[in-house]
Amino acid sequence: MTVFARTKLMMFDVCFKEDPGVVELKYVGPNPAKLYHFAYNLIKSVWRAGDGDVQEETYNWTKAEEEKFRVRWVMHKDLDKFTYFWVKFTVSGSGNEKSGKATVEISPVVITEYPQDTVWQRSLLYEMLRTFWHRAFYHGKRADYLVECRDLTAFYAKKIKEYFRQLVEEAQ
Repeated sequence: MTVFARTKLMMFDVCFKEDPGVVELKYVGPNPAKLYHFAYNLIKSVWRAGDGDVQEETYNWTKAEEEKFRVRWVMHKDLDKFTYFWVKFTVSGSGNEKSGKATVEISPVVITEYPQDTVWQRSLLYEMLRTFWHRAFYHGKRADYLVECRDLTAFYAKKIKEYFRQLVEEAQ
């Protein structure tokens, strides 16, 4: 759950430590525009996200001989009181029913936020207790969230690749 605080301590963990930390999938084949609806519905099913968890940040679609599109969704999925997934999905491409190309980018992040608004929350004693609690009890939970983030991202990528194959088979 996002912490609504004027001041907060944020811990930002990219799910894939290796650079660039983004999963990129490329497709060359027919009907790249069909990827739009499939990718959006797959976000909701794989990540168990509701309609309110996924926001369409960018939408550019031009129709001519060849359709060109670029869409970015941002998913904010609460895990507990302090931690949530923040994942950006970008789908872009161009083409028609016979040929085209598309790219899907997934940027998964796990964010933990601790409020720092009150005098108590800014005190040295509170920070020492919060740090102890975090290291003793919560650090393992955050590590589990990172593993879950990597697993869900890999599963999402696998399903997108299967859909790429399906689009090619449908055209034949």
